[in-house]
Amino acid sequence: MWREPLDAVRVIRRSVSDAWDALIAIAPINLAWVGLSLTVVLLPPATAALFESMHELAAGRTPGIRDYLGLVRRRFIGGWVWALWAAAGLTIAGVNVRFDPDPAEPGAWLAAAVAVLGILFGVSVLYVWPFVFLQPDGGLVRAIRNSLYGVLAAPLYAIVLAGLLAVIVAAGAVLILPLALVVPGLICLVASHAVTDRLRVWRKIPPRPSAEALE
Repeated sequence: MWREPLDAVRVIRRSVSDAWDALIAIAPINLAWVGLSLTVVLLPPATAALFESMHELAAGRTPGIRDYLGLVRRRFIGGWVWALWAAAGLTIAGVNVRFDPDPAEPGAWLAAAVAVLGILFGVSVLYVWPFVFLQPDGGLVRAIRNSLYGVLAAPLYAIVLAGLLAVIVAAGAVLILPLALVVPGLICLVASHAVTDRLRVWRKIPPRPSAEALE
């Protein structure tokens, strides 16, 4: 019962450690993401590119700002497809929660169930790009399907992960500089490590080297 929550905590801890060690490299990328996001049009591809840069970091490679800007161009269409999928799902969940009965009424359990499904869908949105980078083929559509399977196969893991990410975002909102320099990339890094961790648990990819596992 406790394995999934503990695995989620370890993923967060490792992601924070990796982000701290690579702070000089990822800070300019995060700042570029903030700037590009202000255009709105470039927000989805900039976010997709941020996921890819952080996936490189998770794999032990140091991402660069030039590579990141190139990825923004490359992920323009895919980024918007992903963003529309995410917006549609989260809007449906949000509307259903908003118009469900209050907690005193018998149907209140439905609101709670929809809220949990909304959280799981939100985590699946974060899983999409790591699946794109890890799966051998199939593209974005297959990654979306795999991301849904991923949260349904380990719902407690996904919920704990969402809670810990909410704490990180809240802390970043209080401290504006960390929010701009670290938090966007850290969320993407957590998603990459989380998907890799689940795939290793399910024996879909090789286990981590013993030296790395001791970190």
